[in-house]
This record gives sequence, C-alpha cells and structure tokens, in this order.
Amino acid sequence: MHREDGRASLGALAACGGALALAAWAAFWWLAVPRHDICSLTFPAPAGCSSARVPVAAVWSAVIASSYVVLLFFAARRHGAWVVGLLGLVIGAVWGFYSVLYA
Repeated sequence: MHREDGRASLGALAACGGALALAAWAAFWWLAVPRHDICSLTFPAPAGCSSARVPVAAVWSAVIASSYVVLLFFAARRHGAWVVGLLGLVIGAVWGFYSVLYA
C-alpha cells in the first residue's frame, strides 16, 4: 500500500476504497429494496420490509460516494492524509448501514 518514498499508492487506495464503497452500497440497497413476500413483525424489520429505508439508503449512498471522492483527493494531494479519508469512509459505511437498518 506504500510506495518506496513512503506515500500511499493511489491505485491501492482507490481499489480498497472502491471495494469498501461498493460493499456499503450493496448493504444499503439490500436492506432498502422492497420485496413482495410477507414480513414478520420483528424489529428491526428484515431486509426489504420497510419502504422508509429507500430515501435513507439514497442519502447514505451519496454520503459514501462523497467520502470516496474525498479519499481519492487526500491520497493524491497530501502525504498521510489518506488515513483520515479511509477512516471517514469506514465510519460512514458502518453508520450508514445502521441508519438504513433502523429507518
């Protein structure tokens, strides 16, 4: 993940951040996409049982996309600041998952 001069490789960070962003988007929309089978009365509702999750998933998808762009910007511009971008992406993915889950 580091080059010989100690800076993070932009390609490795782009791949790692991209994989994390895709996994987060997949998790958000797996929870949000309505399904037409019968849902049990459990809390939180199983995946696809709450139509209120769709707008929340859309907002968090935009947040994760923005976080990914910030990660790429930090990786290209500043030495060591990519850690902040990657940490923000991880925190955003986890926070977004629970926000969609309990919406």
